Amino acid sequence: MILLDTDTLTLFDHGHENVRRRMANSFGLPVAITVVTRNESLLGRAANLLKAADEAELRIAIVRLLHAEKLLASFPIIGFDDAAIAHFDRLRKQKNFKKIGRPDLLIACIALARNALLVTRNTKDYRDIPGLRIENWVD
Repeated sequence: MILLDTDTLTLFDHGHENVRRRMANSFGLPVAITVVTRNESLLGRAANLLKAADEAELRIAIVRLLHAEKLLASFPIIGFDDAAIAHFDRLRKQKNFKKIGRPDLLIACIALARNALLVTRNTKDYRDIPGLRIENWVD
């Protein structure tokens, strides 16, 4: 299984050539996103709704939210299971992972639990997590 981090999903949506090519060559492996990526994507779009200053901005925000929902619906959403929760409990106690943002840590735990390849441009935050397989399809 391949899990796309939020940054990679966004670049895929924007038509990034490298990401699209690698997706096409994923050799039949299922490509999914985590519930964390889903929430990050929707929170950003919802924030734009709340910030809309006029009718035009609101209409744009609505279109973008609907587009995000359609994009997210095209991927399986992987949530938490007991293994992911156990990884979280173990990793959050380690001092060297305190600097990793909570969303990234949660995504890593889901990837570890599924033995999935995590595709992210943000390799610096993930590279020291034991057992986590990461690739950067952007650069």
